[in-house]
Amino acid sequence: MRSAYGDIGLKYKEDETVAYVASRMPAVYSACHRVLKEVRRRLPEFSPTSMLDFGSGPGSALWAMREVWPQPLERVNLVEPSKDMQRAAQSLLRDLKGVPIIHSYDSIQELNQNLEKRERKHDIVISVLLEPGTPHGSKIIWQLWRYVLWMAKRKHRKSEKSDEVCCHEKSIVDRGAVREGAFVIAPCSHDGRCPLENSGKYCHFVQRLERTSSQRAYKRSKGEPLRGFEDEKFCFVALRRGKRPEEAWPLDGVKFETLKEKLAKRKPEDLIIDYEDQLGPEVEEAFSYDEEEDNSYASDVSEIALFNKNDDEHGDDVVDSVESADLGGGWGRILYTPLRRGKRITMDVCRSTKRDASEGAFERITVTHRHSPELHLQARRSLWGDLWPF
Repeated sequence: MRSAYGDIGLKYKEDETVAYVASRMPAVYSACHRVLKEVRRRLPEFSPTSMLDFGSGPGSALWAMREVWPQPLERVNLVEPSKDMQRAAQSLLRDLKGVPIIHSYDSIQELNQNLEKRERKHDIVISVLLEPGTPHGSKIIWQLWRYVLWMAKRKHRKSEKSDEVCCHEKSIVDRGAVREGAFVIAPCSHDGRCPLENSGKYCHFVQRLERTSSQRAYKRSKGEPLRGFEDEKFCFVALRRGKRPEEAWPLDGVKFETLKEKLAKRKPEDLIIDYEDQLGPEVEEAFSYDEEEDNSYASDVSEIALFNKNDDEHGDDVVDSVESADLGGGWGRILYTPLRRGKRITMDVCRSTKRDASEGAFERITVTHRHSPELHLQARRSLWGDLWPF
């Protein structure tokens, strides 16, 4: 199997390893960090203590793990066929404090031979594909996703049959002990077929990162100064064993007011009138003002959010509370950059079409300021790769 960077089974030599660490490791670390942060957001209670990194390279994913989950890992197993890559990973971690027990193996077969069955279980398994965000890379991710879900369903069916036999012989029913397949954590909110399959489009994301000093020194451009950043395109999928929890959708029972309804509820005393601009500077000296306390009203926040035209592109003047998104099917994923045209924002969203998240669809939705100022504000702040509620 070949990728955009050559054969996936390539065993890096010493000079190739040095080049990889200098040029590719920052981008791979940045993409891993982005994915692991998404997993932590969807699973706030998840705190891994053991890790298996298949195709670890110089340990980029391990560095991202330490950043996302600061508590130290207890056990780490790295699978990397290149000895030079293994030595590079050990060299980078040499003077680091709080490093867990790390074992490196040349192949997954060697790992299975050296570990007992109970030691082969890990809280998190990372497989870094050396594929950028290309149609070929997206196809590999889709094949991996489909294969893992198929294997999980197959094991679930086998466990159900064995459980029925056990119940028939011993008259013991223990359905809770049966692991019910697997489901997708991210980027999709459903477990069905990819809606972009055979559509000419592909699912990928972009992570911007700052270029290192060595990259700026050695990379060349066509007579133009090199940018201080680069955009790393990548494809990924995060899966978890078990059954997807049945969660209520975020907008169930929520009714948003239209702009007309909000304007009708305005309070006259809440309106802010700038008399200085109306009377002019020459009249300002004729009046003497006593400083009064600045009174705030309950509707000030909504008033400013609705009519303040000086806020920036992403609405940084409004403080957003960081909340975790549940694992239900009510969260869609924004693919590609939202289009902003006046008071209309158009987004391409991959979403679940059924409550059990068994099927999904790729839809283009439009949010206007007139129909829902709150959703319009959130849409203005949304970026490629963000979640969108349904």
